[in-house]
Amino acid sequence: MPKNRTRLARIVRGFRGRTIGVLGDFMLDELLRGEATRISPEAPVPVVVIGNPKAAEGFPGGAGNVAANIAALGGRPVPFGAIGRDESGRRLRELLRKRRITCTTLVAEPGRLTPRKVRIVAHQHQLLRLDFEKPAIISSSTANAIARGFARWVGRLNALVISDYQKGTVTTELCRQVLTVARQKRVAVFVDPKPEHPEICREATLVSPNLREAELMAGVSMRDRRQLETGGRRLLADLGCENLLITRGADGMTLFEQNGSVHEIASVPRPVYDVTGAGDTVVAVLALAYSAGATLREAAELANRAGGRVVLKFGTAEVSPQELLNAAAGNLAGS
Repeated sequence: MPKNRTRLARIVRGFRGRTIGVLGDFMLDELLRGEATRISPEAPVPVVVIGNPKAAEGFPGGAGNVAANIAALGGRPVPFGAIGRDESGRRLRELLRKRRITCTTLVAEPGRLTPRKVRIVAHQHQLLRLDFEKPAIISSSTANAIARGFARWVGRLNALVISDYQKGTVTTELCRQVLTVARQKRVAVFVDPKPEHPEICREATLVSPNLREAELMAGVSMRDRRQLETGGRRLLADLGCENLLITRGADGMTLFEQNGSVHEIASVPRPVYDVTGAGDTVVAVLALAYSAGATLREAAELANRAGGRVVLKFGTAEVSPQELLNAAAGNLAGS
């Protein structure tokens, strides 16, 4: 195996035992599979026949998917966030516990609706997504409880991921408190942002928007190499973060480092079945790899390969250590 591949494989094996905090919006994802064999006589829409309506597959979504990917790769995720005292919250806790993810750090907020996404699928095609949610900013008491929980754990964390889905958990004030403590303890912070909330990126170790999000935050198009480099450098300065990784789907990734270096990370051509949660997998691998001793470029290379693997799966999915080892070794058939 070439030296670089051996090095990447060593990093993947180092994921085990890494403790990664995950602050963000925890959601319940569900998948309903059926058969669509005719069009409704009432409207031009397919009729999806589901034999057992209670057989919905459940997955941790949003920040929960980040935590699930960390756990699947051998790390120890510690979730920090708010959920409701409702059936979706109960199911989400159950799904996290099945993955051996602690739930004691999640705060159950009275009156809160746990976001729930239901995807209806027929013949491996997503036909419809139903979002049951009522985004609301968490209360000050909930934010303080999350901040206290983080302060108790920060000394044991190897890195922190902030996963913002704009459901109300990732507030500017909560991030300010958490990032202050993280900096004091020298905990690396990785942010998966939303364009409407750029202030949470300040002083983060790395921010990882996709191309569209990066364009919206920078206010410029990034459709060719010159535009990408100019816009990326501008965004890095505007956000006030240390490093920036723009994910570009089939075109790979571009890493902008604080020392001025720009690295193009090419993707491996492959079919894409579903991009659901791919960004969650990417940021999970970034945090794990960096905490296991990888450089940011090595972490981005591994995250790129993990993202390329998870889009081969349908729905909210995780990547195993063996799958990532295969991908790191360039074994495309096994990756």
